[in-house]
Amino acid sequence: MSDSEKAHTLDLRRLLMLPNAAFVPSAFFAILGREPDVVGLVYYALCLQRGSSRALLLAEIRSSSEGRRHAPHAVSAELDTLVARYQKIRHLPLGRWRWKLLPTFGIDHQENADFDWERWATEYIAQFMKRDAAPAPAEPIHLDLAHRIEKLQQQVDILFDALQHSNVADLLTRRAPVHARQKPPPHTQRVWPDPVEVSWEARSYLHQLLQVSRE
Repeated sequence: MSDSEKAHTLDLRRLLMLPNAAFVPSAFFAILGREPDVVGLVYYALCLQRGSSRALLLAEIRSSSEGRRHAPHAVSAELDTLVARYQKIRHLPLGRWRWKLLPTFGIDHQENADFDWERWATEYIAQFMKRDAAPAPAEPIHLDLAHRIEKLQQQVDILFDALQHSNVADLLTRRAPVHARQKPPPHTQRVWPDPVEVSWEARSYLHQLLQVSRE
């Protein structure tokens, strides 16, 4: 059993007396052993905004499937008593009045009846996201991949150069007089790479570039 899973005694009365801003996060930590998720935080904040009691929220969190799984690690006889009463009265046809039957353990803490739970939840989530939004390090390019890209680019450049030279030579041949075609002026012959040396990968890449340039 890890340190985070070791059983601890949950102080229900302390939870009921916490300041408003600390209540929901502390309830999640105490009963579930984790920070509140966004959905749960907003849900319970809205419940409190509508007037639900803290005791009701603690009973609901404990009665959830996650709360039941984590119960052996958060021991509280008073919370067990609260949940037992909650299970008995939850289906009574009394509407919201049935929650008045939940035990309060002599604590009816209301720090501020006008506390804006919706605003608090919004600010809490914003801080949570800001904290977890650390910039991710740029993913390094594998050296082998970088080498292949560089080599491919070189092959593409050679192929472009060869194609341009081929087009110019063909154009000059077509426009020159007949006698000029038969006896071309001497010039230094430039050796171009054998087409076989240009990989099909480079040709495919060139084809894609040409297709994009025509769109």
